[in-house]
Amino acid sequence: MYFKTLSKSECCACTACEHACPVSAITFLPDEEGFLYPSINKDKCINCGLCERVCPVAHPSYSNSEAPAAYAAMVKDVEQRKKSSSGGMFYAIACWILQQGGKVYGASMDENHQVKHIGVDNVNDLQLLRGSKYVQSDLQCVFADIKNDLKAGRWCYFVGTGCQVAGLKAFLRKDYETLLTSDLVCHGVPSQWLFDRHIQYLEEKHKGKVSGYQFRNNKTWGGSEIFNLRNPKGKVKRYKFPSYNLSPYLYSFMYAMTYRYSCYDCKFARIPRQGDITLADYWGVKEFFPNLDSSKGISLTLVNSPKGAVIFEQIKNMCEVWHSTIADGAKHNGNLIHVSEKNGLREISYREVKEKGYAKVAKKTFRAPNYYSTLIKCKLAEYKIMKGFIEWKNRRK
Repeated sequence: MYFKTLSKSECCACTACEHACPVSAITFLPDEEGFLYPSINKDKCINCGLCERVCPVAHPSYSNSEAPAAYAAMVKDVEQRKKSSSGGMFYAIACWILQQGGKVYGASMDENHQVKHIGVDNVNDLQLLRGSKYVQSDLQCVFADIKNDLKAGRWCYFVGTGCQVAGLKAFLRKDYETLLTSDLVCHGVPSQWLFDRHIQYLEEKHKGKVSGYQFRNNKTWGGSEIFNLRNPKGKVKRYKFPSYNLSPYLYSFMYAMTYRYSCYDCKFARIPRQGDITLADYWGVKEFFPNLDSSKGISLTLVNSPKGAVIFEQIKNMCEVWHSTIADGAKHNGNLIHVSEKNGLREISYREVKEKGYAKVAKKTFRAPNYYSTLIKCKLAEYKIMKGFIEWKNRRK
C-alpha cells in the first residue's frame, strides 16, 4: 500500500483515499514529473485506516463477468460518429442517461489544455467530454458529486480509465442502482506537466497560440495530432499530422516512454474489466468484418455486467451492432487484456525533459526512427489527394 511503502507503482491517483477520508487529511500533490500522489496531514489524521481499505490497488476487486459479450458497434448517426474518436458508443449511452434526467461524468480539456473530469447534464455539453485525451485527468471532486447525485436517486454515468472506475466503486463502497460506469481500454497515462511542455513546444516552434487541440480523430489510424494556431497577427492556421510518428508527444506515448509508474503494473488491464460497459477502438476490425464500412469509426464494446446488458439493450435502436469476441478485439488492442511493457527510456524521459528542455528531447529521445520517411510518405499522400481533387474539378468544367 502506497502510504506504507511510498512506492509509486502502488498509487494510480484514483483519489478514492482522499474522498473517503472522514477528516479531509489527504491531499494530492504533484511530484517532480507532474504526477499526483497523496499526502497525509499528520495533524488531522485519526488513524482510522479507511484510506488503506478503499485503495483499489491494494485491494483490487473483479466482480464483473469473466466472459463478457463483445461487439463491434457504432451509432447510426454518421454526423455523431464524425464527432467521436471511434464509433460514438459513448454518445449513445450518454444520451440515454440524460433522457433519464441523469448526469454524465468524463474527462474534458479546457481552453488552457488542462484535462479534468467534469459533469454535464445536457446533450449540447457532451461535446466537452468527447474525443481521446492522452493525459491523466484530474478527478477533482467528481466522486463526491456523483455520490450526492446517487443519494438523490439520480442516474450517473461515469467514464474513465480502469483505475478511475475502480477508485470510484471503492470510494462508494456499495452498488447504486442508478450508477453506470464505462472503463476505457488504456495504454497508460502521461502527466499534465509533460503535456503542458508539449503545448509550449508547439507554440514556440510554430510561433503562435495553440487552440482546438485534438490528439486524434477517427479518420486516421492511431495518433493524428490536430490543432489551430493563431499567430501574432491574428491569422489562424490548421495543423494536421496524420501519424503519431510525426508528434514527439504521441510517439513517446505510443511507445510507453512516459506513463505513470503504476500503469506498467496496472491491476485493471485484464478481464474481468472494471466498468459495466467497456469502450475502446476496434483496431483491425476489417480483418474480422471485411464488408463493414469502418471509415467513420467503430467501437469495440464489452458488456461486463447485468446492468450494462440492460442499458446496452436500451440503446441498440441508436446503433449498429455485430457480435465479436474478446480474442478478436484484443488482437490489435492488447491493453484490453494486458498491461503496457515499460520502455527502457521511461527511466530517463522526464528527467531529460527537465534537464535539457522538451524541444531537445523532441528531436532525439521522442523522435521516431522513421520520422523523415513517414513525413515524406504523408507529404506524397497529401500531394496525390490534392492532385486528384484538382483533376476532378477540371473534368467538371
